Amino acid sequence: MEQMNRQSSRNVEWVLISLPVVAFAVWVGLHMQGLGFRIPQPHLGLDYAMGVFWWVIIAIAICTFTRESRRMLLWAWTGKFFVVLIAMLFYEQYYYLDGYAYFERHMIRGYWEWSVIDFRKDMLPSLQPLQVPGDDGPPVSYGIGFDNTLRFMLLLGKLTGPFYHAMKVGCAFLGLLGAWWFYRAIVVALGRPYPSAFYLLAFFPSIIFWSSILGKDPIQFLFLGLYAYGGAVWLVEGRLTSVWFIGAGLFGAYLLRPWIGLMGGAALFLATLLGRSRGWQIGVMLVVCGPILFVVADHASSLLNISPTQSSSVISSTLQVGALEVLQSKAEGFSADTQRFGGSGADITNLTSGGSLDAALPLIMFSGLFRPLPFDITNPFTALAAVENTAVLLLAIVALFRFRLAYIRDPLLLWLIIYALMWTAFYGFIVLANFGSGVRYKLQVWPFLLMAILLLTHKEGRALLASRIPGVRRTVEHT
Repeated sequence: MEQMNRQSSRNVEWVLISLPVVAFAVWVGLHMQGLGFRIPQPHLGLDYAMGVFWWVIIAIAICTFTRESRRMLLWAWTGKFFVVLIAMLFYEQYYYLDGYAYFERHMIRGYWEWSVIDFRKDMLPSLQPLQVPGDDGPPVSYGIGFDNTLRFMLLLGKLTGPFYHAMKVGCAFLGLLGAWWFYRAIVVALGRPYPSAFYLLAFFPSIIFWSSILGKDPIQFLFLGLYAYGGAVWLVEGRLTSVWFIGAGLFGAYLLRPWIGLMGGAALFLATLLGRSRGWQIGVMLVVCGPILFVVADHASSLLNISPTQSSSVISSTLQVGALEVLQSKAEGFSADTQRFGGSGADITNLTSGGSLDAALPLIMFSGLFRPLPFDITNPFTALAAVENTAVLLLAIVALFRFRLAYIRDPLLLWLIIYALMWTAFYGFIVLANFGSGVRYKLQVWPFLLMAILLLTHKEGRALLASRIPGVRRTVEHT
């Protein structure tokens, strides 16, 4: 009887909490013409109602999960409601987003992006970009990331209907699953469930926001979550079945942003090779990743015009100049977007004037991970990002003080550090050029950095790392 009364009390609490939420959602739906004027949808009220409908459908589906996952996912999905169907509306009212372009192509052009390409005959993900006839010029390619994202949006739209908010809710659910797989990776690392880590990932401001937009970011976040779980199982437990998760995650990430897939594969390969891994693991990685690394090296040398006969000093110089030129070109493009959409960024001209990547790289990498900071604030959005980055910077400083040199021999921590360093070396310039875009792209690195910080600051994380130090392990075994 007491349990029934407690359950009834909880139901009343949920109803009391839900009533103002529903009332506010109704108010938003009635004012969608003003809030969603950028969305290429003539029936915005119905569009918003379909978004709420699909949120409820997914919430009901979550109720069928196991008890542990059901409770955590329902709380996180409730948070997604406030972000996707309330807070994000005011952001979308201010900025033009890529999601509008994806949705517009679904609404207006149906199953084809261009009149000469019919996606009904080419819906499978592709490793080759589509070649579109240019206007009185050579064919134009938008890249496999754009093409594959458009394919996915067309399929998602067939499920949810041609409604922007319904498709966005579907993407948000994929982002939630991504956070769940990252959490499963943390469970493997710590050796036990740790719900607080899931809530940290699920409600981390930039993660909950950018993993909920209509676009490629939530999809890639899911693939990176699969990759993170597989990588943790591989490096902690050594199970060969983890290759399926790693392969699926890296392949999916490559379909959307090829460099992220290659970066993730290289980080895991180096961690396995350089860390204290089993011999058979290193053998498997050499067999699987060796040919891939040769192909990547060949493409990189072709891109930077490196001849096989060049000396090592010439190659090093060519790599620095070529990489600096590529990064500067990317940064200049995002600077143009900054001016167009009203974003903010730092001055990057002084970094490239010297022509030396060695001199610029430390600032690039620091900025890639921890900026904008309070002195970079120019608008409310950079202010929120600055608070988030400051908190992560302080946690990273605490983790640095608790770091022991022997920990670096552990392949799990080594993997997380290598991935974060590779990512920030590649994206640091973009973060400097456009803080708004930088916050969005950090979705690809925040979980890995937070996992590394958790291992170094949490007592069980440090205990795991200490137990895997060879000398400590022998002591434990003899006792």
